[in-house]
Amino acid sequence: MLIPADRGCEIGGYVYAFDKESGKLRWKLRASAPATNLVVAGDAVIFGTRRDEWFSVDIDSGQVNWQFKDAAPDPECKMPKTPTTDGVDVSFVSHQGVLYTLDANSGRELRKTTLPSPATTGLFMYKDVLYFGTQDGRLHAIIPEDGRELAQRRLPGALSGRFVWTKRPPGTYFEYAFATTAGGEGRHGMLLAFRDEFERTLWSQTREREWTSEQPHVWKQWVIAGNCRGDIVAYSLADGKVAWEEHVKGCVRSFSDDGSTLYIGAQAGTVYAYRR
Repeated sequence: MLIPADRGCEIGGYVYAFDKESGKLRWKLRASAPATNLVVAGDAVIFGTRRDEWFSVDIDSGQVNWQFKDAAPDPECKMPKTPTTDGVDVSFVSHQGVLYTLDANSGRELRKTTLPSPATTGLFMYKDVLYFGTQDGRLHAIIPEDGRELAQRRLPGALSGRFVWTKRPPGTYFEYAFATTAGGEGRHGMLLAFRDEFERTLWSQTREREWTSEQPHVWKQWVIAGNCRGDIVAYSLADGKVAWEEHVKGCVRSFSDDGSTLYIGAQAGTVYAYRR
């Protein structure tokens, strides 16, 4: 079990590896503000820091395989967008808006492209295509082998967070993503459902507040979102209608589940367990 511990840019952080059965610490790696989700490529995990450093680390030993640095660290110390990998290459976006693709095994730079608009989502490798959203309200689809743009689609808001997909009978794939739009009293949150590799929008729902949970979470027959008011909303996967709502104390940041129980992570450090 791997856990990154980010303590900000002024204090060094660590990535910890624990034995899943015993809970004993296997190794720890000091890193400058490890701040992205960990992505697995073979026997390694890859992650980025707030300083625009990118590491590949052997899962078993904690040995650094390679390290890649952008031309200059991020002076604002922002959280970088989550990288993605197909197991062969790894792609990520720097704070300067450059899309990099490296060889996942060696860390060798394969190509880089300056994006026309800042990325607003984590990168998403899905059915051999690289997807991401940008601030200008567009969804981009890139061929990872050569960096060619396969498609570009304009959406009603700027996508945010991370993408999620699910497969439903009789074998149809559906994709879900958050977006934000500007409103009279601030930013509104949207949840969009797609199918056919983002070719079609099935439905969309808008709320007064933007969503702050890391990504839409599919649980049972619902897709679930949360915001910083503690509002939790479950939408029907089929048609996007509101199925139920709950409220917790704190800013909702994440969801997980074990099938029967939904776990809700709030920014204050509280974890709620919910059954329905």
